[in-house]
Amino acid sequence: MRPIQRSPRSHLPHLLAALYAAAIVFASLSPFGPWLAPPASAPFWALSADVHSTRFDWLVNIAAYLPLGFFAALMPRRAHPIRRIAVGAGVGFLLSFATETAQAYLPTRDASLLDWFTNTVGAAAGGAFAARFARSARMKRWVAGARHQIFLPGKLGDAGLALLALWLVAQSNPAIGLFAISFDPSVAVGALPPRDAAAFLASAFESLLLTLGLGLFVALLVRERRHFGPALLATVVVASACKGAVAAAMLRPAPWESWLRPEVSFGIAVGVLLLLALIHFARPVLIVASTVALLLSVVLPPIVSDAQTSRVALSIFDWRYGQLLNFNGLTHTVLRVWPLAAAAWLFALAGQPEWGAADPDSRGNSSAKMGG
Repeated sequence: MRPIQRSPRSHLPHLLAALYAAAIVFASLSPFGPWLAPPASAPFWALSADVHSTRFDWLVNIAAYLPLGFFAALMPRRAHPIRRIAVGAGVGFLLSFATETAQAYLPTRDASLLDWFTNTVGAAAGGAFAARFARSARMKRWVAGARHQIFLPGKLGDAGLALLALWLVAQSNPAIGLFAISFDPSVAVGALPPRDAAAFLASAFESLLLTLGLGLFVALLVRERRHFGPALLATVVVASACKGAVAAAMLRPAPWESWLRPEVSFGIAVGVLLLLALIHFARPVLIVASTVALLLSVVLPPIVSDAQTSRVALSIFDWRYGQLLNFNGLTHTVLRVWPLAAAAWLFALAGQPEWGAADPDSRGNSSAKMGG
């Protein structure tokens, strides 16, 4: 990666911090009811001596707020390490206080001073990591160079990268198959009806749509065609690694045979072939094809017969304990909303006069750019 004199200001940390904060609010307050005022005799939650928490809860609280502190601490372009740590801890302090106060009005949740403290500690730790990263000139130069030389410039490129990161985080849920919208374990696992050709093709078509939609999204996010293959491969590898890592952390075997069932593998293979055929078309064609594929992937699951083959293997990952239950619901919601958010991003990209072309100093090689 060639060195750069001064990288353009990126708003990616701001977007990632905002998305992560929204995810924390969703996981902390869902299902958002019933809202009931605490008893008049009960003290304010921060003054209460009752503590309902375990060591596992402490670890989850710290880990959950660490990325928030990291992203928030990177928002100042230039800042002393102490200031970065203070920014990360301050954002975590305020957000945790707000969510804990709201949880006091939810009978199904417990507002705790210890949770507030551990959340703040996690955010401060994230700020410390960000301060260490910001002080490494080599790492900053490499990351900034990769950001501005491989991906689209400006706020639109930052938004696309934030959406891609959101998809990768949602893929860490091992209860959801690769290139799947959601997994509904509400049907009890038992006698499974035989799998017919129609169910096979429907499940394969869903995987095809998501492979095609996500692949074209990545293709439109990079500056040059030559970056498309490595970027898409890295996306799939990271998503698979996240699933395997979370499954291993839960001390359960990774059910690769369910994540890549025959119908899923067939749909992914056909989607890759379509990607190879479409990648040489102009950018407007890619935008339309990606938007149609993503929107169809949202409409298809409700009318597709259930993929019962995966229920036996994946039902063991249907977490029903505390924060894990919240994360389970969050990832399902993200994967349902993500295609719509990606389609909105594609619509914004279509409104760009040069389809997100490179900066003026690199337009001399416009023939090699996407859509050139």
